[in-house]
Amino acid sequence: MKTRTLIITTVLMVMSVLTFAQTKPTIQFQTKVYDFGSIKEQDGPQKGVFTFTNIGNDTLLITAVRPSCGCTASDYTKEPIPPGGSGKIEATYNPAGRPGAFNKAITITTNDPDNATIVLSIKGEVAAKPKSKADNYPNKIGNLYFKTNHLALQDMKDTEVKTDTFKLYNNGSKAINIKFNELPAFMKAEIHDAVMQPDMESYIIITYDAKVRADYGYVFDKFFLTTDDSDQPEKLLYVSANIVQDFAWMNEKQIKKAPHILFENESYDFGKVTSGANVEYSFKFSNTGKSNLKILKTKASCGCTATDPVKTELKKGEASEIKIVFNTAGRKGNQHKTVTVITNDPDKAVIVLHVQGDIE
Repeated sequence: MKTRTLIITTVLMVMSVLTFAQTKPTIQFQTKVYDFGSIKEQDGPQKGVFTFTNIGNDTLLITAVRPSCGCTASDYTKEPIPPGGSGKIEATYNPAGRPGAFNKAITITTNDPDNATIVLSIKGEVAAKPKSKADNYPNKIGNLYFKTNHLALQDMKDTEVKTDTFKLYNNGSKAINIKFNELPAFMKAEIHDAVMQPDMESYIIITYDAKVRADYGYVFDKFFLTTDDSDQPEKLLYVSANIVQDFAWMNEKQIKKAPHILFENESYDFGKVTSGANVEYSFKFSNTGKSNLKILKTKASCGCTATDPVKTELKKGEASEIKIVFNTAGRKGNQHKTVTVITNDPDKAVIVLHVQGDIE
């Protein structure tokens, strides 16, 4: 009797477990990949729809939908889905600014124990829209568009004259009159079209004279175009260059008699200091050459100041120093600052001094 009771109890337990195990939602998608095919960049957002059915015997819930990037936006069925019911997940892809092939993932979270996480994907190919004139001029200053508002002339010898070109486009609906406002003496500018009609492309030729600029190292200059544009009539433009010395005039004999700069140290490690302290150090140097050494320029990087040398022109055998002051206020951690020194030494026309340490 006991054996029979035990058998019945076991059977009932197994049936109960099987019945419980069979009560669950089950999600089934028609497809897990949506192919947009070829779409045009200018066509705007495109929508793809994934449909699914609950083929289980319990209520199905979509608990989360997470696109892989901001270029896809998803909407989905948020209501409980009974057995036999269906739902959808909408995926939107915006092709603007995204020419080329794409393949993005959308992660779905459900209460289906066998499919708690499902990854859907959308793919396709975006055909780039034809470029307009305006697209070729990304720097917009009012209704005048520029390919760039900064001409970088790169390295220039101190005897050199360089020319370069600002290219511009009138994207407005009215003609724009252009003239220059107070150009520096070392720069000349010539506008090809002083009056730019709507939809007109033109250019400005800049002539830059490094000798007249009379400086060394990286220099950064700006000037204004004055216009009658209704939007931002004053257009600010920039020109930069790295002016280096031209030693081509020196013959072998002159090179042998040239000045030579020698620093006792070209780097200084101040160790550890407390934030707020001033770090001071003097870089000492001498002229080991045979003619006068000239310090043409000293320039410190951000956060570090360098005084002019005690002497800026040294005869053979003379010495001088450059004192630096580094204000550590508001700074923490490892620091590395530089001081650039420009001289008339043909072997060391540019020397970079280093100041480093740790601020607590």
